[in-house]
Amino acid sequence: MSQQHTDIKIQGDDYEDADEEEEEEEPRLKYQRMGGSVPSLLSNDAATCLAVAQRMIALGTRNGSIHILDFLGNQVKEFPAHTAAVNDLCFDVEGEYIGSCSDDGSVIITSLFTEEKLKFDYYRPMKAIAVDPYYAKRSSRRFVAGGLAGHLYINTKNWIGYRDQVLHSGEGPIHAVKWRTNLIAWANDAGVKVYDSANNQRITFIERPRGSPFPEILLPHLVWQDDSLLAYNLLYEQAYIPGEEDREKEFSDSVPLRQANAQRPEVRVVTWNNEELATDALPVHGFEHYKTKDYSLVHSPFSGSSFAGGQWAAGDEPLYYIVSPKDVVIAKPRDAEDHISWLLEHGCHEKALAAIETVKGRSELIDEVGSRYLDHLIVERKYADVASLCPKLLRGSTSAWERWVFHFAHLKQLPVLVPYIPTENPRLRDTAYEVALVALATTPAFHKDLLSTIKSWPPVIYSVMPVIAVIEPQLNSSSMTDALKEALAELYVIDAQYEKAVALYAELMKPNVFDFIEKHNLHDVVREKVVQLMTIDSAKNNCDSRYFLHMYLHSLFEANPHAGKEFHDMQVELYADYDPKMLLPFFRSSQHYKLEKAHEICLRRDLLREQVFILGRMGYAKKALSVIINKLGDVEEAVDFVSMQHDDELWDELIRQCLQKPEMVGMLLDHTVGNIDPLYIVNMVPNGLEIPRLRDHLVKIITDYRTETSLRHGCNDILKADIINLLIKYYKEARRAIYLSNEEDEVRAKRNDSNGSQFTERSLSMKNMEVKSKVRAGGRCCVCFDPFSLQNVSIVVFYCCHAYHLTCLVESANSVNDNKKSKATSQEVVSYYESDHSDAGESDNDNTSSGAPQMRCILCTTAAGWV
Repeated sequence: MSQQHTDIKIQGDDYEDADEEEEEEEPRLKYQRMGGSVPSLLSNDAATCLAVAQRMIALGTRNGSIHILDFLGNQVKEFPAHTAAVNDLCFDVEGEYIGSCSDDGSVIITSLFTEEKLKFDYYRPMKAIAVDPYYAKRSSRRFVAGGLAGHLYINTKNWIGYRDQVLHSGEGPIHAVKWRTNLIAWANDAGVKVYDSANNQRITFIERPRGSPFPEILLPHLVWQDDSLLAYNLLYEQAYIPGEEDREKEFSDSVPLRQANAQRPEVRVVTWNNEELATDALPVHGFEHYKTKDYSLVHSPFSGSSFAGGQWAAGDEPLYYIVSPKDVVIAKPRDAEDHISWLLEHGCHEKALAAIETVKGRSELIDEVGSRYLDHLIVERKYADVASLCPKLLRGSTSAWERWVFHFAHLKQLPVLVPYIPTENPRLRDTAYEVALVALATTPAFHKDLLSTIKSWPPVIYSVMPVIAVIEPQLNSSSMTDALKEALAELYVIDAQYEKAVALYAELMKPNVFDFIEKHNLHDVVREKVVQLMTIDSAKNNCDSRYFLHMYLHSLFEANPHAGKEFHDMQVELYADYDPKMLLPFFRSSQHYKLEKAHEICLRRDLLREQVFILGRMGYAKKALSVIINKLGDVEEAVDFVSMQHDDELWDELIRQCLQKPEMVGMLLDHTVGNIDPLYIVNMVPNGLEIPRLRDHLVKIITDYRTETSLRHGCNDILKADIINLLIKYYKEARRAIYLSNEEDEVRAKRNDSNGSQFTERSLSMKNMEVKSKVRAGGRCCVCFDPFSLQNVSIVVFYCCHAYHLTCLVESANSVNDNKKSKATSQEVVSYYESDHSDAGESDNDNTSSGAPQMRCILCTTAAGWV
């Protein structure tokens, strides 16, 4: 894999490389110089080592001080630990204790939150220290340390006190030591060894590669990646970050081995196969004066949960600290926003936009990318691309939309943006929409777009008057187009100027102008534009002015047949030309046309039925009949025509003309049934005349006659039966009388008769009748002639309209029946009327046979018999 070498500019630094690269590659890491208290601390001192815990950073200096910093570089605590340079620092896992070693031969364990401090002297420079990861929790309080003496000590607290034990010696100075769980790894001149502190035994040895630099020139480094993976290299200080392919890459920093003309230190990104992916040269302060061992690379603590399966979880990549005597540089993997920012800095706007759409970054970053990309396209004059991207990049920002609307207007490219301008969410100021419409109106190529925009935009978002003021001066100019006229008409409609709008619609010959006139009641306005409006319909039917005249007269005639009577002669000819089927109804309805001229027109146009009607109206019935027989050949119509004329001679003429065509004789026989005796026609047929299918026609005539006769007999029988039934019904009804009782009779009826309830209801409903208006004798009894109102007596009213007091009627009836010895009492009469006698026929027969006395009207023969 090819190496990518990049000169890096640290964030916040003003350094620029004098050498320009032909093509700059995007770096894998981003760098930031640690600020806070670090610059002031190192101004009078020099950094020698650095350790990182979960919550803090420890910085060791050349004068023996240890500075506790936060992650921004601000000093939290300082304590002078040693009298010489601090060579190594180490935190426990909890970050409560820190161990340090120095060239003064001392090892110090310091509590960061208490006053506890332990110092151990070994009288030779100590180069490496590792504190038990669980130092704060375990009572053994163990640590390991080593130095130039070549001994690796493990110090343990027991019941007597602290005791040192030599784990290893005799293979040169101890250069590095790392402790993870129960495993202790250290490096010396021979290589790397690993010791299991739980089982008190060595478990592996890694020999130093041959030909590698001496440790005095380039120190070896150890890194526990996890509980079972140890990274060791004599050439590079290593760390782990996710890569692009196998996601197993390493960091390293190194400088050339030559000490003369020192160059900038390099941070190299390599894979586990030691393939370099990138090399970044860092402009640290004073790099010209430093040696290789003056630099060190430290990483933030690895999290076992983050480093699963050999790969870091997203967002959990550790930070790296490049330490030099006068500088501390923080390195971290570049994220998506860094990638986007780098693309923007190098003019890759389209790639930046694609990247930000993928990662869905911060809205501020999206706005920045969008704005810079649009500006870039504007510089390249790709206005259509800018317009199409505005909805996606500007989104719901009202101010951004308005800024770009006016920017496009300034560039005279606003018509390109108009289709994308939002009308809601967000809604812009009225001025923005008006400027857009004016831009379309002043450019003939966009007049159609103006029309579609006016139809699609809600009218409430802009004022129409500024746009109308721009379009109206163009009405009589060469720049006026039909689309612009229609757009102006739409604006007039929005502004309720319907008269001006209908004028433009008529001029443009829009078919919907008629609906528009009806909707807004503009009939008075369009009087002078009748021809123009009628021309609109002609565009569909290819009609001329005579057709318009025909349509107008036809509509006028339908509205008022007498309104244009002086034009009916003209209308006859127009009907004949454009709508012949309406000519015959017109002949029948109108009386204001000349028959001769109408007949001439019908002859010229060969309108046969119209000729028949005109000839009949002129009195030339025989000529009309001749047209029907000879030209139409319609015998049925000829029969109908003759029947309407009521002329017997015309029947003879019809028969004579049909005899000239034998095939019509049979048809005549079929259609004259009911109008003329078929025998009359048969007698007029000359002997020897051959008539096609005469037998069939005669059979049909006889059959029809028999059917007609049978129907007549049946109708007569039904009529007679109905008459008899109606007479019987009338006779029975006429024999009845109405009984009107008083209140005393009603009470007596309720007490004496179980059927009285029904009668009472009927009498109560009838007792308030106005007898005076219903009977003869002016509301008086026909026997005693007293008014009914004077006596509180029941009344009997016959259907002959004679009325009597019940007592008067009974006395008169008894006087008549004295000879028969059959008298009726008032109670019998009342009981008769109270009884249910719906079956009149049976009651009459029973009463007659029983010999009950009959009651009749005294003044006439109408009887009310006892039932």
